[in-house]
Amino acid sequence: MEITISRTTSVFSQETCESLLNLTLEEVKKNYEVENPQRKFFGVIPTSFSASEAPSPEFGLVIDGRTLNVIFQGGLEEKFLALAKHCRSVLCCRSTPLQKSMVVKLVRRQLKVMTLSIGDGANDVSMIQAADVGIGISGQEGMQAVMASDFAISRFKHLKKLLLVHGHWCYARLAKMVIYFFYKNVTYVNLLFWYQFFCGFSGSTMIDYWQMIFFNLFFTSMPPLLFGVLDRDVSAETLLGLPELYKHGQNSEIYKLSTFIITMLDAFYQSLICFFVPYWTYKDSDIDVFSFGNPINTISLLTILLHQALEMKTWTLFHVVTMICSVVFYLIFSLLYNATCVVCNPPANPYWTMEKQLSDPTFYLLCLITPVIALLPRFFIFALQGTVGAPLTLKAQQLDKLPKGQQDLEIQKLRSRNQTTVASPASNDDLEQNISHLCVSPFLHPTAASVSHGDTESQGLSASEVNPLRKRTPEEGYYFFNRWAEEESTATDFSAGTFSGHYPLVPSSVTTGQDSGKLTKDNANNFNHGSHRRSVSAVTL
Repeated sequence: MEITISRTTSVFSQETCESLLNLTLEEVKKNYEVENPQRKFFGVIPTSFSASEAPSPEFGLVIDGRTLNVIFQGGLEEKFLALAKHCRSVLCCRSTPLQKSMVVKLVRRQLKVMTLSIGDGANDVSMIQAADVGIGISGQEGMQAVMASDFAISRFKHLKKLLLVHGHWCYARLAKMVIYFFYKNVTYVNLLFWYQFFCGFSGSTMIDYWQMIFFNLFFTSMPPLLFGVLDRDVSAETLLGLPELYKHGQNSEIYKLSTFIITMLDAFYQSLICFFVPYWTYKDSDIDVFSFGNPINTISLLTILLHQALEMKTWTLFHVVTMICSVVFYLIFSLLYNATCVVCNPPANPYWTMEKQLSDPTFYLLCLITPVIALLPRFFIFALQGTVGAPLTLKAQQLDKLPKGQQDLEIQKLRSRNQTTVASPASNDDLEQNISHLCVSPFLHPTAASVSHGDTESQGLSASEVNPLRKRTPEEGYYFFNRWAEEESTATDFSAGTFSGHYPLVPSSVTTGQDSGKLTKDNANNFNHGSHRRSVSAVTL
């Protein structure tokens, strides 16, 4: 269903616009109530009935720049936004660059959502800069939009892959990397915290200062960066085949409060294991403080790197090299530092500490057993997720391991199953319409919705007959005509008849005149694509 609000005459006051918005919003709400009635079960409205059981009507709003000017100057933004929230898509046609940016700012300010603007010309720069994410299309319009945008594409068709594939990857990488950095620092700092219970909270450490400084600076810096740049949890083909995975980022299913709390609890647990397993091993022994802290530092390094190995979904040669080089660099630095630093940190002395540890079998046993105990709960949770209640992302990862033919078959089954259980886009075309909340540089087709004025006269329709809202058959929808378009001085002759003015698009089953003047697809193809007419001030549902 289409809702068209436009202005055709110079007399279009704030009261007229407000009444038109109120009438349209009321009618839209009535349709929602009719299509989605609340069902009662023993006098109680259950919450288990989802909206997907009864498909809700889908509305589209078309509004021109003059009406937008009245809305913004008259303080009708909230009513306009309330109407737009009930629509699947909103088209602002013939709007100025300032109006485009004002619409974007209105959505950002009132709805508290992330907006995306895409344009190809200099008139789209203000809209691109007003949105959270701006995309510029390089083409015949010039490079102004590209230079003002965050991302640039060469064709509009590339927006699909930019959002569905690269958008999903970018969110998954950043969310996991941020959580991993929190986990890494909490795990390592807590090792020093547990030691304070045994040193009277004096602030002393059991690890050498240079090793603590280099731990975040060199030993564990490169693997997380590569993890945040190259990791791909799902292949591009599967992401394009399952557009529902885009909601994984929209709903913040990775970086959320519950995930953060669980990760922090896991970090506390791993720090406890990394500290107290060596503590119980060396308890009542005569080793010095650095000989006690060196195994803890080595174990924590192995545990943190192995934890990242569990989180990574894509392994490349760079990942393997950085993992191995981090451990090798730590061992080489510790050997050289402990061999040359004789009186570096008095009164304690790290001299020859790593060399002695590498000759002790207990050190190797701790390095093998402790990381396994520390990572066992997380590994158990991952195994449980793959067995019971696997999320859609995990199912997509399992599909990537199948052969091409079987993979396509499983994707079709998975999508058909999701259509019956959740309200999600059913196809790529549906997702492209739903992807959204995109503020795109608007274009109004010159022949969109043209109707013969002569046909309306032949029907004898007056203003009193077309103003009331009348309900037709489901195929025809709901129509409300507020004002006929002003006639221009000249008209263009067509093979199918004379058409003047832009009217809301009428389905082919609706007869707008005599048989010779019926609006059908064949007639629509004969419209003049070069002449612009004024839009009728109308609301079409």
